[in-house]
Amino acid sequence: MQLIIDERSNIIHFFLLFGLFDSIMILPATLKIYNASAGSGKTSFLVKNYLTILFQSSHYDEFKHILALTFTNKASEEMKRRILQCIKEFSNQTISKEYYFLFDSLKKDLKLTKSQLSEHSKKILSEILYDFSSFSISTIDKFTYRTIRSFSKKNMDLEMDPHNFLWNVVDNLYNKLKNSEKWSHILGQFSLEQLKKGKNWDIRKELFKIAHLLVEENSFFPIKKIKEKSLDDWIFLKKTLLKRTKEFEKKCKEQGEKFFDLLKKKSIQKHSFPYEDFPKFFQKLRMGDIIFNTLNKRLEKSIQIGIFYNKNTRIDQKKLIKENQKEILFLYQETKFLYDKYIDSYILDKLFLKNFNFLSIIHEIEKEIHSLKEEKNILLYPELNKILHERIIQEPYPHIYEKIGEKYKHYLIDEFQDISLLQWENIRILVENALSENGSAMIVGDPKQSIYNWRGGDSKSLIHIISSSSKSYHKEVFTIETNFRSYEEIVKFNNSLYQSVYKIFNSTLYKYNKTKQKVFKKPGGYVELNFVCLGEINYKQYIYCQIKNKIQKLLKQRYKLSDIAILVRNNEDGNLLSEKLMEDGFMVNTSVSLLIKNHLEIEIIVHFFYILFKPLCYQKRATLILLLLQKKLIRTKKEDHDFLIETLFLPLNLFLKKIVGSKQHSLDLKNLYNQSIYNIAEQIISIFGLLNSYNTSSIYSFLDFVHRYMKIVGNSIVDFLEYWEYKKEKESIIISDDQNIDAIRIMTIHKSKGLQFPVVILPFTDWNIVSKKKEGTWIDVCPNLYHGLDSIYLEEIQPYFEQIDDNCIINSYEKYLSKIRFDNLNLLYVATTRPMEQLIIFAKHGNDKSVSFYIKNFLKEKKLWKETKLQYSFGIEKKND
Repeated sequence: MQLIIDERSNIIHFFLLFGLFDSIMILPATLKIYNASAGSGKTSFLVKNYLTILFQSSHYDEFKHILALTFTNKASEEMKRRILQCIKEFSNQTISKEYYFLFDSLKKDLKLTKSQLSEHSKKILSEILYDFSSFSISTIDKFTYRTIRSFSKKNMDLEMDPHNFLWNVVDNLYNKLKNSEKWSHILGQFSLEQLKKGKNWDIRKELFKIAHLLVEENSFFPIKKIKEKSLDDWIFLKKTLLKRTKEFEKKCKEQGEKFFDLLKKKSIQKHSFPYEDFPKFFQKLRMGDIIFNTLNKRLEKSIQIGIFYNKNTRIDQKKLIKENQKEILFLYQETKFLYDKYIDSYILDKLFLKNFNFLSIIHEIEKEIHSLKEEKNILLYPELNKILHERIIQEPYPHIYEKIGEKYKHYLIDEFQDISLLQWENIRILVENALSENGSAMIVGDPKQSIYNWRGGDSKSLIHIISSSSKSYHKEVFTIETNFRSYEEIVKFNNSLYQSVYKIFNSTLYKYNKTKQKVFKKPGGYVELNFVCLGEINYKQYIYCQIKNKIQKLLKQRYKLSDIAILVRNNEDGNLLSEKLMEDGFMVNTSVSLLIKNHLEIEIIVHFFYILFKPLCYQKRATLILLLLQKKLIRTKKEDHDFLIETLFLPLNLFLKKIVGSKQHSLDLKNLYNQSIYNIAEQIISIFGLLNSYNTSSIYSFLDFVHRYMKIVGNSIVDFLEYWEYKKEKESIIISDDQNIDAIRIMTIHKSKGLQFPVVILPFTDWNIVSKKKEGTWIDVCPNLYHGLDSIYLEEIQPYFEQIDDNCIINSYEKYLSKIRFDNLNLLYVATTRPMEQLIIFAKHGNDKSVSFYIKNFLKEKKLWKETKLQYSFGIEKKND
């Protein structure tokens, strides 16, 4: 008995391993699950639970046994800061307004006096400061990385952005394979097939897609099965698929030939049939137009009501059709049966064959990835969870967790809806171990804020835990209903909007998203919905003008610029608004990618470099002149066209003199070629006066780029221009992220998650409910048809989906579409729950395929919608001062 008490942990593992847990009488602990909607004070809630564990313990170093996992660095730093600040203020007995609620709540819950709490805090703070490295509040990714490092023999760096790495892999692989006897012929076939499809013969882009699939987490399980196949297996499978598709095409063609042979034999003219539907149907089959040969509904209806010829058909033709009606009908029914039976697998086979060649090369890609990782001594960020998972499943009991399992007794997991399936599988072992040893665990999440499906985030893990039972632990589910962030009208609007939205869906993904929030003592607030009736050309410009007017109105209402956040779906929209606002003199604080190349000043400098490199390139000269005229940097009394013709063909020294004009500085051509690229850039900026208060960020970011280039490559203009063309699509303006400056904040909705702002403007609430991107997806299939593969990767499946009747495939594809709808709806939810006081939305009128459809549908339910009404508001707008 003493052995069981002393080595309780190991004995429990033994019983778990052999399924004998029921034979020892230990009551499992409780996993606490908190469904925390937006604005419910989740961080404060986590801090309170962390502090409760600390103050309940008789050990002042209990923090060493707590592991708190968050999703972002910002969240982990914020949680650390709050916990330390609380303990510090409790120990000094000088409690600020921000933390008084926590102090009072802990005092009551733990039945401690103020002095007891203060003394306890002093000792805890002293222990934390003495051993700060054991104060474990971390992101899940950092925790995973540290765990991998603990069992890795080598000290490897972490590569956060795999994009350039994978392109290096593809380039290396392509060069190796094209010089290989075994693969060069296959690569040639790949290229020819690309050309036949009307695509670029350069197959590196396709190889990159497969390389990306190999490292992304969403493809982990399907790729694992694919990697089990050898090249011989792929060759055999390809032969099978080609044979199957050709046999079906041959049968369809034969049926088509039969029909037209029958018409010829019986002297029946094809135009005698109603709308020529019978001949059209069989002609498509005869010509191999199979996939989109949907069985004509009009033809089916004609057959049902017994109409087989036109009213104006000649009597002799009517007679011939009547005489042969049974034979025609039998041939049609036979063909229809054949088509219905095989079309589903035929479509899948054809789609799979499109990517087949590239999937078959997967082993070579993987070898090259592994080789380059070894050479660079790195781990790829997207692979962390896979590496840890594969290590765990290799062992009956994962010994890599022994030290961690002994160290931590309490687990707090934040943003659980964003955890991937693999992340949860990796952490679950530790959580269940802690609960089996009378530790504690709590998870906090909100399925409505799951917006990271594209990188593995899956709210199904949270939903599954909420809805399922476990033998390893008890479970309690709590809902935090109060919204501490937003004013009443915003909470009421969001409650009504999403109650309306959830009526549309019949899916388990939405089952746990119907809770109405309560308001925490914040009357007031204002919501404004604007619908815009404009074409694509003027739409964004019009929205910008409306936003500019709205910002000026908000400033009159005594809001600061820093109170206003503009949330966008993508960097392109953020880029557009940031640049326009900066041009109009507004201070902007943004995290979106503002590309340097989009600024006229940068185009002027780059075109100047091109002219120095190729003095007789008149196209570049003309562009430079037009750019300078556009910015009014050339003063001329002549018409722009006349100045262009007069200047364009001058010798270079005279050309430069002409465009510089009567400016104080002049350009000495000989001296110019002897300078560094950086100095030339500075001289161009100075002579043309390109630097002003609105473009400081773009100019200095470009100069920083030039400086970095010179360190890497050197001082060649030719090489610089080549390097610029390669890098310009990624080089962004360096803008201060200082939250203390008074500037409008512009960010993507993904970046805004977890933040709050007094005023939120959603300028383009028009992203699609289902993405229009040609995205590939994994579809579940029958393993018997694909030699053991239970899922295959298909691209551009959407156009073909209507042709498929197979329930398994339909369900698989519907799940995929449901995830996309869920993500896009959740983006809207995250965006509309960021504001504290005002929410202003702009959307296109009449776009029912975008998320604005949900808002329009909500207005219809409320009987507020009118086709001619373009603005709706809830609450009372602040008056201008």
